[in-house]
Amino acid sequence: MREAAGVLATTTIVTLMFSLGLGLKPYPFLLLRDRPAFLWRVLLGTGVLVPLAGLALVLLPLHGQLSRPAWVAMALMLACPSAPLILFRVRSSGGTAELAARLQIGAALLAIVTVPLMEVIFRAAAGLRGWEVAGWGISPGQVAGQVLKVQVLPVVAGVLLGQWQPRLASRCSRALGALATVLLIVMLVALLLLSGRQLLPFLQQNLVGLAGMAVLSALSLAIGYALAGPDPLERRTVALVTGMRNTGLAAQLALSYGKGLAGLIPGLLAYVLITVIVTTLFLRWQQRQLAPSG
Repeated sequence: MREAAGVLATTTIVTLMFSLGLGLKPYPFLLLRDRPAFLWRVLLGTGVLVPLAGLALVLLPLHGQLSRPAWVAMALMLACPSAPLILFRVRSSGGTAELAARLQIGAALLAIVTVPLMEVIFRAAAGLRGWEVAGWGISPGQVAGQVLKVQVLPVVAGVLLGQWQPRLASRCSRALGALATVLLIVMLVALLLLSGRQLLPFLQQNLVGLAGMAVLSALSLAIGYALAGPDPLERRTVALVTGMRNTGLAAQLALSYGKGLAGLIPGLLAYVLITVIVTTLFLRWQQRQLAPSG
């Protein structure tokens, strides 16, 4: 069951990244040409600042009160940018979907550097605090290889096919996007079935961890909101980009390399649930903020 869930997670994230690359038009890197400072500010914010701020403000202060699965689950979610469902969330909230897609592609490409870097930093922080991250057998090179295979190469392939055969890419993009969304839902259900018996005990035994996850979700949204600039729609979009983490990549890494760490998958699911709640509250606040101008 665990191996099947791992294959499903890999298939899901590859399909999502490929469909994202296909769907960008007319040219995916206009931000790099037209607004390089904005692009790098947001990408470094979501890939570097969010995990480092979470480590410094939440994980290290709570280190003595968190179980190993909760600690690693939170670290994984912080380290993995470019959330698969960000486009759906942005479209449904009235944000700027094209901007979100460009930022998501940039974050997916940059992740080949930032995710292994965060793995080194989080492992060192855990060791400095007397933590032994048992059951987590992965090196930075393996992290980079996984990110390259499941995120970077599919995105690049989608972008290249979109430039070479735009009509074919346009026809395939929507269908693959819908398929990827279905796969993501199936993956989450599979993870729930895989860890169903562990989920309730995890929630009951990790109340401090759940509170920490809520703080991390709010902190991630706040960092994006602050980095975006004055435009209200861009603030909403960038906040969602930084606030929603890549569940598919985190699950893929956990299933591949965290087999000896019981409770890790329930920790990821708990983080996803709390992120959905915190993000929904943020969007309701945004609606009230934008209502007078509307």
